[in-house]
Amino acid sequence: MRNIFYTYKWISFIIAVGVPQLVYMILKENSGFTGVAAITHTLKKIGFSIHMEAGIRVLLIIGILSFILSEWIIIEYYKSKIEKDITKQKLSSVLKVLCLIENYSIPPSLKNKLKTYYL
Repeated sequence: MRNIFYTYKWISFIIAVGVPQLVYMILKENSGFTGVAAITHTLKKIGFSIHMEAGIRVLLIIGILSFILSEWIIIEYYKSKIEKDITKQKLSSVLKVLCLIENYSIPPSLKNKLKTYYL
């Protein structure tokens, strides 16, 4: 159970760090500059040509949004999995659906989110 919780959170954290880093690296490689000039030019371009600090803020916002999006995608994955199990097992009552959610080996916080969806 504990390993699944860490996997669930680590996926979100890796996506939150990786997506802004990927955006930054792609723009830096395509800037045409090298060294410090590439870093400052890329941060300025990411910041809508205002200044470098705005570029850092934009990368932080991209990271936060990708974290939220990854959490939402994980929840939607489990919702679709529950829907398939409901139709497969022909569950008709809410109590049976809640028992099905309890049988999944997922973190309690995710179980609570899924239970509120089906209540």
